[in-house]
Amino acid sequence: MRKRIILGSVAIVGCLALVAIVIFLWDQPYINGGGGLSLGQTSIQYLQSGNEISLVIWADNTGASESGSESSLTSGRASGFFSSPDGRRIAWEWNNPKPKGGDFQIDGTPYDLANGTLLLVSTKGGKVRVTQLDVDLSKVQFKSVREAEEAFRGLAKNEPGVAKFIADASQQK
Repeated sequence: MRKRIILGSVAIVGCLALVAIVIFLWDQPYINGGGGLSLGQTSIQYLQSGNEISLVIWADNTGASESGSESSLTSGRASGFFSSPDGRRIAWEWNNPKPKGGDFQIDGTPYDLANGTLLLVSTKGGKVRVTQLDVDLSKVQFKSVREAEEAFRGLAKNEPGVAKFIADASQQK
C-alpha cells in the first residue's frame, strides 16, 4: 500500500512538472526575425515568427528606417522607426508580441492588433495616419530579398487598400 502511495505521488508530481514546462514553453517570445525593404515610393518593415510574417508596417516614404527585436525567456520586444519626408522620426514598439496581440503602438498611439497586422502609415501633410488591414499574411512567403519584393508586390496586387496606398504615395512625391 505504501509503495502505491509513493508511486502515485511521484506520478502526480511528474505530471505537474510536465504541465508547468508546457505552459512555460507555450508563452515563449513570439518574434524571431524580420527585415525591411523599399517598394516604389514606400518602405516596408516586417516581423516574422518562424517562417511566417506576423506584422507589416508599410509607410508612404523611403526615408531612413530601422527595426530590431530582443527577447528573453519570459518576454519580448520589437521596435523601430521610419522617417517622414520632413525628417520627423516616427517610432513604433511592440511589447510582449503574440499572434495578433501584445502592446503595440505607432507614434505613441496604441493599436489593437486583433484588428489587423498590416499597418499602412501615411505621413502626408506632416500628420501620421494609420490604417489597419486584417489580411492573411501567411501567403507572403520568401527566402531572399528579391523574393520578398515579389511577395509584397503580390500582396499589393491582391489587396485593393494596399494598391491605393502605393498609388497615393507615388503621387505625393
